Amino acid sequence: LEHPHYTRPQEFEGRQIPEVLVSGNHKKIAAWRRAESERLTRERRPDLLAAHPLAK
Repeated sequence: LEHPHYTRPQEFEGRQIPEVLVSGNHKKIAAWRRAESERLTRERRPDLLAAHPLAK
């Protein structure tokens, strides 16, 4: 599954976007997106990971 998508403003209804996304560090942003994508997949579609041979 995809990572969460955020837009401006950086704060909306008292909730802020993750600081890493406004840091400008593209390597850290890519790592955060990958981790969030994996977390959401594990949470919502564990069957997709179970079927993947590298999912250990």
